[in-house]
Amino acid sequence: MKRISSVFIVLALLLPCWSMVCHAAVPAPSDEWLHENYTKREVYIPARDGVRLHTSLYEPADSLQHPVIMIRTPYGVGPYGDEFAESLGSWMRMFSLNHYIIVFQSVRGTYLSEGTYENIRPLKAFGSKWSQADEATDAFDTVEWLLKNTRTNGAVGVKGVSYPGFYSTLAALSGHPAVKAVSPQAPVTDWWRGDDAHHNGVWMLDIYSFASSFFRVRKGPSEKGPESLISVDRDIYSYYMQFPDFKSLTANFGERVPFWEEMQQHPDYDAWWEERNVAFRLRDVRPAVLVVGGNYDAEDCYGAIETYAALRRQSPATDAFFVYGPWSHGGWNDSNYTGLGDTYFGEGSTDYFMEEIEYPFFAYYLEGKGTRPSPVHILPSRAMDGSTTYDTKQDWKEYSDWPLEQRSEVSFYFNGKNLSRERPGGSPKARKYVSDPSDPVPYMEKMTKSRSKNYMAANQRFTDSRKDVLTYRGEFLEEDVLAEGPVPVHLMVTLSTTDADFVVKIIDERPDGYRMLVRGDAFRARYRNSLSSPEPVTPGQRTAVDFTLNDIAHIFQKGHRIVVQVQSSWFPLIARSPQFFQENPYSVPAADYRPCKIKVWNDSCVRIPFVSENQ
Repeated sequence: MKRISSVFIVLALLLPCWSMVCHAAVPAPSDEWLHENYTKREVYIPARDGVRLHTSLYEPADSLQHPVIMIRTPYGVGPYGDEFAESLGSWMRMFSLNHYIIVFQSVRGTYLSEGTYENIRPLKAFGSKWSQADEATDAFDTVEWLLKNTRTNGAVGVKGVSYPGFYSTLAALSGHPAVKAVSPQAPVTDWWRGDDAHHNGVWMLDIYSFASSFFRVRKGPSEKGPESLISVDRDIYSYYMQFPDFKSLTANFGERVPFWEEMQQHPDYDAWWEERNVAFRLRDVRPAVLVVGGNYDAEDCYGAIETYAALRRQSPATDAFFVYGPWSHGGWNDSNYTGLGDTYFGEGSTDYFMEEIEYPFFAYYLEGKGTRPSPVHILPSRAMDGSTTYDTKQDWKEYSDWPLEQRSEVSFYFNGKNLSRERPGGSPKARKYVSDPSDPVPYMEKMTKSRSKNYMAANQRFTDSRKDVLTYRGEFLEEDVLAEGPVPVHLMVTLSTTDADFVVKIIDERPDGYRMLVRGDAFRARYRNSLSSPEPVTPGQRTAVDFTLNDIAHIFQKGHRIVVQVQSSWFPLIARSPQFFQENPYSVPAADYRPCKIKVWNDSCVRIPFVSENQ
């Protein structure tokens, strides 16, 4: 066993209670300490069909048995060779300091792993008795190898953010008895209903840049991932305005990208999408599951919420836990994260998560340490400017389930330019705008060459100059109001065409006039009655469009206003709509896209889930 410096002997003794007693971030291990206390080896682990999966193992340099923490990823497991991964000293530090066997594996068909890669590969099999390989059986076979070839204590945990979160969910379904705990964090779950590729069937255009590299056909094992087929040479609004329809977007790749094309062949929620939705398979899940999500996650906010909800519905006996904080995508792994752009969310939330929630969860199930975690940890956000810093520890809330049953959905109606709690009387009245695909509403005031995650909390006041954005402002709040849970939307609209998108935004207006976006999402009118059997809208007829925004966890503070905005484009966050009904809107040529005259009636409303209200 290699020498351990005295400071780390003391640290190891204090670590289980460090954050609870000292209320300070656990110091990161130095590179020297990691090399003294860990060894690294790169191996190929065979799957049941003979495919070999490239894996990096970081193992404690002692003769003791240790639990395993594993991340399966399509993004590579570099650095290769003797160099250690930086994550061991940052967001994986709690596991390295506690001498876990740390495993990073490239999933089949990516980087140095053999086999054919498939995006959101459908689940085919469970457990060791199945001969047909998929991501769940690959996880099972990897765990079998680890039990035989490392000094494990027989307990394996799996975690990961985004796509690795998807593979964590599948590891939970592998059926291997040694997999005791998994943590899908912002997991890719349903690329049609709410994650990266679509929101409620509305195409999220940011997937285009991702597809330009990640969706390319891979030609064999390589230390490098596929290069991008596109080069964004200007701000993204101007860049995407060059491509007025999906045909031009596809042609811009310069080569065939099969999965991109295949998605376009399934515009509605059909069996192809359903078999790729892992949430439908979360039955009789054996390991404990810690689902983690970010309230300001631009990629996979939906995936975290739906994964936890599906577990509670389909697998009630599972030890399921949920964590939700004011984070961007994966922000809970960044010790420096304090907010987005000009919005401040407070200090210390990420270290608190890593030290007092994530590691204790795995320690309880893999090491038998500590006590069973609380089922739900929520850290609500506030619309702050950062002029006064504060520690977030006192703001964490613990609940028995999510969303809270005791929430009260308060209706806010679109009464003229006001947001009113009173349902308007008399004959319905409407405000109007024209949605024109040739002049879509920008998603941010200042555009850059890539989509900025800051849009999730950005100032929405720049839209005041737009005639195609309707703004409804509430009264000044007399007390702080905590809002937690999903936000149902009820729109009564009239269209001049047979289809259109609707974007609804919930906003917190600060006393200084900053209108911070709290939640925004899109819905296509054709899906108002069914996601799988769309219907055209009858022009000139009042039509109900109902959908639900992802869960919020936010404190609207005294002196602030609740504001709602409605629009029909959000570019280039979402792709432009032809604005008339077609069986496949992705086949419509640009020349056929048309403006739509839209009325939004004053009996429309949003229902904000208040948990406590003192007004």
